[in-house]
Amino acid sequence: MNFSKESNAKKKKAINAKRKKVKNRLGLIVFRFIFALFIIAIFAGVGGALGALFGIINTAPDVDTIQLSPERYTSIIYDLNGNELDRLHGDENRVYAELDEIPLYLQQAFIAIEDERFYSHNGVDVKGMMRALYVNIKERNFSEGASTITQQLVKNRVLSKEKKIKRKLQEQYLAIQLEKKYSKEQILEWYLNEIALGRGYNGVKSAARGYFNKEVSELTLAESAVIAAITQNPSYYDPIRFPENNRVRQTIVLDKMLEQGYITQSQYNEAINEDVYQKIQEASELFLEDSKHTYYIDQVISDVMRDLQIKKGYTANEAEFLVYSGGLSIFTPFDQNIQDIVDKHYQNDDLFPPKSYELKIIYKLSVEKPNGDVKNFEAEEIVKNEEAIESLKAQKKEEWEVTENDKVLGEALYKIPQPQSAMVIMDYHNGHVLAIAGGRGEKVGNLLFNRATQAKRQPGSAFKVLAAYAPALDTGKITPSTVIDDAPLKVKDGSGYKYINNWTGTYKGLSTVREGIYNSMNVLAVKTLLMTGIDTSFDYLQHFGFTTLVDREERNGYVFSDKNPVLALGGITYGVTPLELTAAYATIANEGVYNEPIFYTKILDHDGNLLLENLPEQRRVLKESTAYLLTDMMQDVVTKGTGQLARMKSMPVAGKTGTTSDDKDLVFVGYTPYYVAGIWLGHDTPKRLRYDRSYHLLLWKAIMEDIHEGLPVKKFPSTEGIVQAKICTKSGKLATTTCEHDPSGSTIRYEYFASGTQPKEYCDVHTVRKVCTVSGKLANEYCPEDVVKEKVFIKRPIPLDPNAGAVPEDAQYELPSEENEFCDVHGPHTVTDPYYPDYYDIPEADENGNIVPYDPNLNNPVPNTPTPNIPDNNNSQRQERNNPQKREQNTTSSTTNYTPISQDDFYVPLP
Repeated sequence: MNFSKESNAKKKKAINAKRKKVKNRLGLIVFRFIFALFIIAIFAGVGGALGALFGIINTAPDVDTIQLSPERYTSIIYDLNGNELDRLHGDENRVYAELDEIPLYLQQAFIAIEDERFYSHNGVDVKGMMRALYVNIKERNFSEGASTITQQLVKNRVLSKEKKIKRKLQEQYLAIQLEKKYSKEQILEWYLNEIALGRGYNGVKSAARGYFNKEVSELTLAESAVIAAITQNPSYYDPIRFPENNRVRQTIVLDKMLEQGYITQSQYNEAINEDVYQKIQEASELFLEDSKHTYYIDQVISDVMRDLQIKKGYTANEAEFLVYSGGLSIFTPFDQNIQDIVDKHYQNDDLFPPKSYELKIIYKLSVEKPNGDVKNFEAEEIVKNEEAIESLKAQKKEEWEVTENDKVLGEALYKIPQPQSAMVIMDYHNGHVLAIAGGRGEKVGNLLFNRATQAKRQPGSAFKVLAAYAPALDTGKITPSTVIDDAPLKVKDGSGYKYINNWTGTYKGLSTVREGIYNSMNVLAVKTLLMTGIDTSFDYLQHFGFTTLVDREERNGYVFSDKNPVLALGGITYGVTPLELTAAYATIANEGVYNEPIFYTKILDHDGNLLLENLPEQRRVLKESTAYLLTDMMQDVVTKGTGQLARMKSMPVAGKTGTTSDDKDLVFVGYTPYYVAGIWLGHDTPKRLRYDRSYHLLLWKAIMEDIHEGLPVKKFPSTEGIVQAKICTKSGKLATTTCEHDPSGSTIRYEYFASGTQPKEYCDVHTVRKVCTVSGKLANEYCPEDVVKEKVFIKRPIPLDPNAGAVPEDAQYELPSEENEFCDVHGPHTVTDPYYPDYYDIPEADENGNIVPYDPNLNNPVPNTPTPNIPDNNNSQRQERNNPQKREQNTTSSTTNYTPISQDDFYVPLP
């Protein structure tokens, strides 16, 4: 046997076993080391994760400082009766609703579809998260979410909407913390006011009005399900644009509500069968009509933003944010009934001059050229009628070189009827603007040109009362009976002079201020202005509230100023707005007190606190007596003057017409014991109007008759310190019996005066002279008594300008002043013929048998005139007539003394 070989084999085996044992031990050590490292890595990972988690949590907003109630709210405008008038909102149209305003089934609809375990979870729905994870893995689409209502509120109000783990973890953490701090009801209320529901509606209250035109509390179950269906994807589930999509989602909402026990089967069936989408379409059409703010609302917005800056110190951006997103409650004096009347008549084309009708077309076109260039075009043209529009569009496209190869990106065409008009109606007792017409025709946008408040047009004769008569009367320069000569007037015009003409082309002569107002006489207005002083009148106009007048302005090397004589006629640099003109006449109607015209009365902030109270600026401009007298005189404008077409059936009206000399602007401002209303008619681009009637007066009357329907008829209020006097309208002084026999008719009338300003002297304009009926001239001492009669003449206080050309109508009744105005038939050469009763005087014959007609200037015989053979029985009489002293006596004694009226007839105190 080979024991050595066996021994060696054993040794080798033992060595190998030892090596294996070492190897195994080493492997175990390595394994343990790696395992330890793994454990350490796990702890490190967990610790790191926990650290990261705590870091994320620590960087989350402090739950105590989170603002969960919405910060952007819709502002609401109310009329004078507290009815909602309009809503203003920016990107978010939101009106806050308390939870008790929101129907229970609307709350349940959102819970059923958005967070069915809302009342049981602590802010995070773990079960929902697991379900979402399973669905996402199964569908291989991670679109399924599990955010609770609380999480959605946090995401919308606190965190960004980015899809990152950090935001999601913070969202869950804050949701849990909020549920510890606030009740479920409070969280649900905030959510229902925050949620976006399409078309700019934020919150269920805005959505209820926008989609169904009703308050949220009035929603039915079916309507509630429609709104709850929107929230998952507001664009896709838009019930107006995609009602079929919304219907599918609405059914799911109702299914969920039935499944979760919120509604019964009968309620479900009723809701499923309700035709909510037809109601949505009807409400949508109504909303689209209302989405354009009216001219009145435009002015409210402008005034509120202006006052927030001026009176509260906000910046322009801050003011705009408050108006559109601050949830303001803006209260206005707007009267919907009056506005409806105005709108109705402004839509009636029969109340506008047909001969002047045309359309102003604004055409806008945006195209993309084949090379990618974008071109924008705009044109404004006048066409005669609708039929001419297509031709105009084709013409413009040709001018702009627009071809069929161009892609049209946008096209808009606006039709603005001409002539245009604007109107303002105010309660002059408090300055409240009740209604306006900013123009006629369709309003094509918001915050556009408002003719009632922005159009600066020439007021024409409507300025006469304000610029001339009111200041003169108030300063004691005139009374209603003051007589001014309506005769050609030359005034300074720049470096030269010009004559002031009346709109009638004629002159009436001696006329009272009252006549000057109701006949709208230019000369009287300018003379009155000059009597008062241009600076004084300018100051009065500014106190009447006019802001567009020019004191002195240099422009392009020229100097402009409204301080000139034609200020009395409304000839001003920029014109005035209908609003300011109406407010000025409101001052007269309000017994001389100016009230700033206002479009809103107060503003409350979102919490109901008073933010701004808008009390109109007030100031006394005229004495009460002045306002009373002006009102009384302007009633004559409507009853017998230039404004007769504005005369109402039973209600008294005072006012003044205004027409520019070239018929480019027609104006009337009138008032009743209730309201004042001003109207303007003309083309947007000034041009002569063609009309056969004063359509602006017809429109004014039609509107005011409807406004006053049912109101008690009453007179304008009286005032203390007014007396009456019986005056002569040719002298302005106390009347005499002679004034009754004025050649144009009696000039006696009762006139009103502020006590102490009534005349004390008798008429010295009327005078009586003897007239020869044969020659028609003043009688001389030779005219026989039986051909002499007395006649009343007027003596002009200031002689007429002989170089003026035109003469006033009453010049024919003026007392002759020249010597040759005496009778030129009778004289010292005439005799009385007792044998010929048909002849009063027969001329004497000269020694050659020729008659010598009496001619005080020539006194030459006229040959070949046969002389009757009459004995001279009157030689002594002729000698007496030839006595110069006797002749002068006869001439000067021809004046007849007047008989004054009893003093008691002159001054009659008013009741």
